[in-house]
Amino acid sequence: MLLTAFLLLNKIEGEFGLLEAFWCLLCVGGGAWIMVLPFLKEFQAETDLTEVKELSASIEKVDSLELLLKRVENATEQWLHVEDRANEINVISKEISDKMNAEARDFSDFLQKANDTEKKHLRLEVEKLGKTQKDWLQVYTATLDHVFALTQAGRQSGQENLIKQLNAFQLACREVARRVGVVAHEVQSGELFDPEQHQLRDADSKPKDGSKIIGIAAQGLSFQGRLIRKTVVVIDGENLEGLSKTETKKKT
Repeated sequence: MLLTAFLLLNKIEGEFGLLEAFWCLLCVGGGAWIMVLPFLKEFQAETDLTEVKELSASIEKVDSLELLLKRVENATEQWLHVEDRANEINVISKEISDKMNAEARDFSDFLQKANDTEKKHLRLEVEKLGKTQKDWLQVYTATLDHVFALTQAGRQSGQENLIKQLNAFQLACREVARRVGVVAHEVQSGELFDPEQHQLRDADSKPKDGSKIIGIAAQGLSFQGRLIRKTVVVIDGENLEGLSKTETKKKT
C-alpha cells in the first residue's frame, strides 16, 4: 500500500488535489494498518490466551474450592458423627457409673450386714466364752476352797503324815489352777492387815491400823493378775479356834 501511494505521487503531473491526497492518505493508512495488523492479531491472541489461562486458573481454583468445600462438609459430618458417638459414650459411661455406684452400694450394704451379723456372732461367742470362763472359774475356785478347807481340817487334826499329804495335794491343785491363771493367796501369822488384799469374816468390820493377822479363814484368789476375792483373815483379838471350826464346817 505504501508502494502504491509512492507510485501515485510519482504519476501525478499536475496540481496535487484533494482526491490525490485522499488516495495517498488511504494507501498510507491501509499500508500502516496492514503492517500493524499482525501485531494487533498477536496481541489479541496473547490477550485471549492470557484470559483463557486466567479463566482456567479460576476454574481450577473454583474446583479446589469445591473440593475444599466437600472436605469441609465431610469433616463436618465426621465431627457430627464423632459428637454423636461421644454422646453415646457419655450415656453409656453414665449408665456404667450408675451401675457401679449401685453395685458398690449393694456391696457396702452386704458388707455392713455381714459385719453386723459377724459382730453379733462374735458377741454371742464372746458371751458364751465369758459364761464358760465364769463357770469353770467358779469350779476352780470352789475346788480350791474345798481343798483349802480339807487342808485346814487336816492341820487341826495334828497328824503329821496327813498334814504333809494334804499340803502336797493342795500345792498340786494350786499348780494346776495356776496354769490357767488362777492363783491362791495365803498370809503368814504376824503380817499386818492390808485392806487392799485382806478382809475380815464380817466384811463391814474395819480393823484398827497396824492390826496383826493371827490366822486365815479363807484363801484369796486372783485370775490372770486380777484380784477376784480378798483373803479372809483373823486378826489379833478374834477367836481363832472357834472361827476355824466354823469355817471348817461351812467348807466341808
